Amino acid sequence: MILDKIVEHKKKEVKELKAKRRSLKEKLASDKISLLAEIKKASPSKGLIQPNFKPDVQLKAYEKAGAAGISVLTDQKFFQGSSQILKQMRKLTELPILRKEFIIDPLQVYESFFIGADVVLLIAAILTDQELNKFLDICRELKLEAIVEVHSLADLKRVLKTEAEIIGINNRDLNDFSVQLKTTAELAAELEKLGERDNHYLIAESGIKTKEDLDFLKEIGVDGVLIGETLMRAESPAAKIKELGLN
Repeated sequence: MILDKIVEHKKKEVKELKAKRRSLKEKLASDKISLLAEIKKASPSKGLIQPNFKPDVQLKAYEKAGAAGISVLTDQKFFQGSSQILKQMRKLTELPILRKEFIIDPLQVYESFFIGADVVLLIAAILTDQELNKFLDICRELKLEAIVEVHSLADLKRVLKTEAEIIGINNRDLNDFSVQLKTTAELAAELEKLGERDNHYLIAESGIKTKEDLDFLKEIGVDGVLIGETLMRAESPAAKIKELGLN
């Protein structure tokens, strides 16, 4: 029957659609710190960061400088981002792309898949345990990777009860927006204490501006860093990446 043939062909199409995406974990397994370079026009705390916003130019600079992956802000109201920017970046690079978004509903995870993301951000502080586990299940189903972001020891202990593989430690305090790199140091030490460090990839986020910051994080032994504002403000992102010692 023709219907049977159509269904069989559709099964092949769906299998291709759900094929493994570009892996950030493979990059983080490198012996050196991997850079997740961010494309971000603005933020609620700093306002407009890059008035001459050209995401395609920024992307090419990141690629040339050896970035391991790209982070794209898609929130429109507070960060002046969009899903269209991520779609555009997907056409221009083979690097894994993180969708940086405030995900609070399963629909957003599915949306991330269809707009071309390889990785999604799940922020522990805005999700219940049930939501976090559910979203991680959906990611596994879609073969998306997830960075589960923590800001505190309480967040970390919750996340360690899930099957999260990549943990992002955000050095920014959500209450007053102050930034302290010691947050990464403290939570990394806690992971070691709990015997969990080798079970997770660790990414430091926010407040990374100088080579001294990178040297500090290298001593801690993080697998990757996510840098946005510092690179977006730089006259030459590639030169800044070299200055930081990341290529």
